[in-house]
Amino acid sequence: MVSDQLSTLSVEGLTVRADAVELVRDVSFEIAPGERVGLIGESGSGKSLTALSLMGLLPEGVTASGQATLDGRDLVGVPERRLKRLRGRELSMVFQEPMTALNPLMRIGAQVAEVMTLHGRSRQEARERALGLLGRVRLPEPADIARAYPHQLSGGQRQRVMLAIALANEPGLLICDEPTTALDVTVQKQMLDLIAEIAPALLFITHDLAVVASVCERVLVMYGGRVVESGSIREVFTRPRHRYTEGLLAASKLTPRGTRLPTIKGSVPGAGHFPDGCVFRNRCPHATSKCEKAPALTGDGHAHACWHPAD
Repeated sequence: MVSDQLSTLSVEGLTVRADAVELVRDVSFEIAPGERVGLIGESGSGKSLTALSLMGLLPEGVTASGQATLDGRDLVGVPERRLKRLRGRELSMVFQEPMTALNPLMRIGAQVAEVMTLHGRSRQEARERALGLLGRVRLPEPADIARAYPHQLSGGQRQRVMLAIALANEPGLLICDEPTTALDVTVQKQMLDLIAEIAPALLFITHDLAVVASVCERVLVMYGGRVVESGSIREVFTRPRHRYTEGLLAASKLTPRGTRLPTIKGSVPGAGHFPDGCVFRNRCPHATSKCEKAPALTGDGHAHACWHPAD
């Protein structure tokens, strides 16, 4: 059930603000039809806010500016009624915690069917397709699952339900926000295989480098609300240029017993407290006075925003 409705996402200068504080700054990227792109970085880097801004689901008091289009149709700064016609039909999102994303008072089958009836399918057709979708995401006894409530399912089952809802109208672009974080290793592997098998074009958000390497072809590295490096999985993971990416990869590798684990000193600053210039300079061992000026994201194919890139 891979969608025939493949879409192109184009993001240019996306900025997300809460009052005067910039939470995401000048983010630009594209996802071509059928392409799978990972978005990685520590918590607080702006990954989820980037995704929510594309869906038009930012919290109250948080606003987005810049340009984002799906096949030429604007996603930022447009009326809610227009976004409702796109959400769930041409782009969909699988959220991090399905227990809070699912309605606890509705049966599973009704929730899967609802997204289809909202976009014009008859109730009868939606109910029939809902059972097929539950089976497609490898849930056992789909009819029994359809009659259940969210609290009666395991975490892995609820996450599969979320995937079924997201794919119900065969969207051209799927956004997954940490969809495997709360799952054990075995169920996580099953979910990743499932996403890789049936998802259309994909924006996959995670802090797990191994996960993104197994699902995606290209990766964007975010820190301080900015994209600091981008390129193919192979290029970025084998030859990182930005010092933040270098630190992330070093901290994720297995080290010999008795060897001190590599770390990135300090922690991600809170919103509004990132330094001027290079957003990573207060944690970077290679920072100089030059880093007080913000570097541009440069490079064809494998791009980075660092004054002192790794060799």
